[in-house]
Amino acid sequence: MVGSADRDGFVRRRRPMGGLRELGLPEMTNDNADAARESFPLFRETLAKRYGNTVYRTWFSDLELDDAKADSITLSTESDLRRDRLDQQFKLGLRETWSETVYPIRRVLIVKRHLSAHASRVNGLAPSAAPTLFGDLPAAKDMRPAANGKAKANGRSDRWEPTLEEIVTPIDPRMTFETFAVDDTNGVAHAAARQIFMTDAARDILYVYGQSGVGKSHLLQACANEWLKRRPGGKAAYLTHNNIQSGCVGALLSNSTLNLQRDFLSSDLVMIDDIHLLAGKKRTLEEVLNLINALTSARRQVIVAGELPPSALAKEGVNDRLADRLAGGLAVRIAPGGESLRFDVLRKHRDGAGLRCAIPDETLRLVARLFGSSMRECIGALKQLMLVYRDQAVEVGPNEAMAALQARLGDRKRKASLEETLAATATAFNLNPDEIRGRAQPQRIARARHAFVYVARTVLSESFPRIARALGRDHTTAISSLRRAEALITRDKAFLAAVNAIKIAIGVEIALNQAGLSRV
Repeated sequence: MVGSADRDGFVRRRRPMGGLRELGLPEMTNDNADAARESFPLFRETLAKRYGNTVYRTWFSDLELDDAKADSITLSTESDLRRDRLDQQFKLGLRETWSETVYPIRRVLIVKRHLSAHASRVNGLAPSAAPTLFGDLPAAKDMRPAANGKAKANGRSDRWEPTLEEIVTPIDPRMTFETFAVDDTNGVAHAAARQIFMTDAARDILYVYGQSGVGKSHLLQACANEWLKRRPGGKAAYLTHNNIQSGCVGALLSNSTLNLQRDFLSSDLVMIDDIHLLAGKKRTLEEVLNLINALTSARRQVIVAGELPPSALAKEGVNDRLADRLAGGLAVRIAPGGESLRFDVLRKHRDGAGLRCAIPDETLRLVARLFGSSMRECIGALKQLMLVYRDQAVEVGPNEAMAALQARLGDRKRKASLEETLAATATAFNLNPDEIRGRAQPQRIARARHAFVYVARTVLSESFPRIARALGRDHTTAISSLRRAEALITRDKAFLAAVNAIKIAIGVEIALNQAGLSRV
């Protein structure tokens, strides 16, 4: 162990052991990173011990060292997902591990492999690496006095004094208002975010809340991209809960909270994501409250996102005053979107991806229907599909999509209830469950009953008496319905598509050659 943590997660680290000279390494420059590469296997081994083999294999196994300087390193990974997760959750741990096992650094940059070959070696770690996000921030050594007023020979203090540049998460240029699909579930939040750009808008807190995967992070970063577009030279800072906690901890332990607050005040727009995950971190929440008060007093725009409404935050362990502060601003909810919204989001992602392959709307509707638990899951499925077919000059129809997504679908098998199946049948045939249970005999209602019986019998393996009871009929009627359904499936593509829509809705994997999706 390199330190201990109190209840608030404040890691009390001992001073890093050793340095470049003690390790026999030269002072690092852009031209002599070989010595750092020699120590890279030890760095990997330490990561595995620190996080465990499972986490290491999932997130660190393909890390490579792209560049090393005296106070910073560039690491690369082949996956967008890994890069984002490492940047949001593990960046500070990577910095600490490198400082403890190789030599002390102040910054880690994580990039995707194909972007990192030459450009990142030249520009990736320069102080002005992200001028569009932070402007020309003063160098850390010009702003930070050493702890207790005692400067070390190398200009470092005993404890880490975090700067804003070190704890922010880069803003994704793809997350814009143009790529943010809007419907009734997020329209109010979208309008509230848009109003911060009005010239006479009051600079108050905007709090966006909703369950995971509904688009909160996208909306925050869309605000940042729009802000920087409209205000050349402006500064925007986006922080995850993990990074702001680490920054507050480091600032408190090094007595540099005022310096960090001064860094924040240099930004015009500050965004804090997943505030609910700081529940129970008493000292961190106090510093976040002080920071928000300072920002709003200085007329800076603050946007916060979390899963819980303000009234529920305090009950879950968030500072009462902070929860009240968020309630006193503009608090807006994003509700989970339906299939139509997911389709719109997927279409925006497809149209902006520059694909060689063609993914028709029919395939996007399949993905939107299959992956409905969250928007994030749905987008992830499309990314997997695009990865498989990106460079192929083919049309990715439903069959091809099902083949590419089989691994994801395999984890979604479950035993649905008869009630769930009846509700899915009603949706597929644009009816309501009571109409299907009723005594009316129009063809579209009778066909819906046949489809319900077919899925209940062949997929759920329910008995005819149970199926019949769900419809308020006798078992001989259910048997007759199954026979009629079997006949319809062989000759009626619309009926087959409706049956498959029912299967998809209840989370059942369907055959690759039966992916028709048109609704009756």
